[in-house]
Amino acid sequence: MAFAMSLSSEKKSRSTIFFPDVVKTDIMNFIKENGELKTLKKGELISKDILLNNFIYLKSGLLFYIKRTNNYTKPKFVNVIIPNRLTDYHLLLEDNCTCCKSIKVARDSEIILIDKSLIKSLIKKDIELFTHFMFDANYFTERQTALAIFLLTSSPEDKLIKFLFDILVALKTAFSSKWLTINLKLTREEIADILHISVIKLDLMLGSLKKKGMLAKEKGGFNINTTLFNELSPCPLGREDAQGCKSNNMSKFKVKNMIEIKSY
Repeated sequence: MAFAMSLSSEKKSRSTIFFPDVVKTDIMNFIKENGELKTLKKGELISKDILLNNFIYLKSGLLFYIKRTNNYTKPKFVNVIIPNRLTDYHLLLEDNCTCCKSIKVARDSEIILIDKSLIKSLIKKDIELFTHFMFDANYFTERQTALAIFLLTSSPEDKLIKFLFDILVALKTAFSSKWLTINLKLTREEIADILHISVIKLDLMLGSLKKKGMLAKEKGGFNINTTLFNELSPCPLGREDAQGCKSNNMSKFKVKNMIEIKSY
């Protein structure tokens, strides 16, 4: 069985589930050329109208993408959105409600809004770029599904290890030394929300890792001993055939295999 630490940098990136993938260059250029730049303050909530009608690209700062659940003991899932990512591909083609989703500005941020209608118009104007949107939307959805299953079926300890690994990968950390620094500053409460656990449980796990010599707390962050990741699977669901969390379904999802989109 392969292990996550043995993957190349590109495959490490594909194996992350806690963070959306970096936006591809052609999509990013389209967003920057056609979008509207907005500056937001920490603590703001992005309005439902904006969420319903726009894609939201994070240029700088930090966002929390929050999805409500029906479990009163664990009422929400929280995704961390770091720069150069889209918050979601929600409602790419359909105009439905967003009642279970919200976006909170976790730190002062700059976002770019791109109207969904502009993306839909690419069906006629630039089918290749539209296809890239569709491909990335499917990939985003698959990773979100994997994350939900992982959070609901994994132990708190496994969730913490996977999250720490994903942070290091998302921040483009070179796995070249025994100790690695996490520079993303998150509060204990924020990490607990992301992992779908209690703050008390998080504190107990962090204390245990510190005693084992796997973690050293620094001001505003952590230093992690890479030994912690030695047995981490490339896939959070333990698929032995995983290639950086691109499942067989996504491997078959090629542009040439897409159903032809006809304009009427």
